[in-house]
Amino acid sequence: MWVRVLIGIVGVGWAQDTILIDRRRYLTQYDLTRKREKWVITGYPLAGYDALRGIGAGVAALIAYNGHRSDPTFAFTPYKYHLFTQVGGFLRGSRYLRLFYDMPWIHNRPYRVTLRLSYREENQGQFWGIGERTFDRAFPEPSLASYEARLSIAMLDSSGTWQTSIAQHQFYIKQWQGWLIGERIAYRGLMRLMWGLRWTGEYLASLKGETYFLPTPAGNKVSALQRPTLIDSAVQGLSPVLKHTSILLNRWQHRWMLGGAVVWDTRDFELNPNRGWLIELNHESRIPDFATHKSTLSIRNYHLWYKSPSEAVQISGAVHLLMTATYGSALPLTDLQIHTRWADGRLPNLLSGPSTLRAFRENRFLAPYAYLFQYEVRSRLGELRIWRQHFTGGPVIFADIAAARDKLGSPSPKYLASGMGTGVRLLWNMSTVVRADAAYGREGWQLHFTTTHPF
Repeated sequence: MWVRVLIGIVGVGWAQDTILIDRRRYLTQYDLTRKREKWVITGYPLAGYDALRGIGAGVAALIAYNGHRSDPTFAFTPYKYHLFTQVGGFLRGSRYLRLFYDMPWIHNRPYRVTLRLSYREENQGQFWGIGERTFDRAFPEPSLASYEARLSIAMLDSSGTWQTSIAQHQFYIKQWQGWLIGERIAYRGLMRLMWGLRWTGEYLASLKGETYFLPTPAGNKVSALQRPTLIDSAVQGLSPVLKHTSILLNRWQHRWMLGGAVVWDTRDFELNPNRGWLIELNHESRIPDFATHKSTLSIRNYHLWYKSPSEAVQISGAVHLLMTATYGSALPLTDLQIHTRWADGRLPNLLSGPSTLRAFRENRFLAPYAYLFQYEVRSRLGELRIWRQHFTGGPVIFADIAAARDKLGSPSPKYLASGMGTGVRLLWNMSTVVRADAAYGREGWQLHFTTTHPF
């Protein structure tokens, strides 16, 4: 009997090499007729605004090979090969580089390899504290804008030196991130068994002693030195941090995380799903000392509210539930800032920023145990086809709610933050190339311009 049970479990989780795919994974006829054969090459300039980094510009390029309509995987895979690169920067001392390569269903067999490499350098790293207490207001002024306006005023100290606290919640970061993910597609294409490595190489530094040209209380501008910042206080033990928190400054550090995931994926299309579920349970541990662990449960559902007879007009909904934990004897600051999405090979910022609580500054909230709920109503109001290119998109409305705890436990209304807003999406050949969101919460408005869906 036990032998039969074991054989049954292995049989469910381990796919045959023949292509037998659940119908839920297939594109709709509308999208299938608009999916291009062979090569899809897309390049476009980037321009936008970020509340932390100011005005930005860059360039992005996407090269994909979709194969032929006669290929057995054409109707349910986003592409055969996919290379994406993006490079850019912002006026306030930020620059970045992203490379992504993906190859699903290698030679029409149920295997996949994903590679991702990213780099960023900026003096806008955010640190407002760690733990559930950061959900309380960290400033006495009535708004975030008035608080930051006060910090930007240069003050004369007892020695006659002009000083400032404008970078009180900032630090310098230079960081590399790399992924290598292997995947086995199983159970009629609905289950994905993943494993791989994530590497982080980073250099953090305080902005203490940096020079800023700022106004004085009298209105004239002077050169002012940055006082010790909040991250300095945390490193020196002058402000409380959670037990086992690791904040290392002024030296390179490298971490290797070994992990894997089990993913249940019934979405009809990876790049822009309209219906289906994505349920991901992942875990990763730092090697070789196993001092840091991250566990995540992510549930995403996509459902259709309305579809016109021609399918050109469409209203759909998307919901995201997230529970994540970072624990162990060493909790690096930057691993507390992100949650891992192995299904996408991505590291979205946790609890605040363009992918989670959009009404708050990036990394405004940090905690080892986090809970998130998001809902978004998406629309497709029309399309444009020109020079074999396909454009579509429309407005969205959304709501984000998050809570956090210092220790494992249920979320509490006491440590909760929320926001809501509206935005627009523009898709080019089924890939989102423009995402603009305006979100409002208790700290005012936040604007985000990026190139991918939040979830």
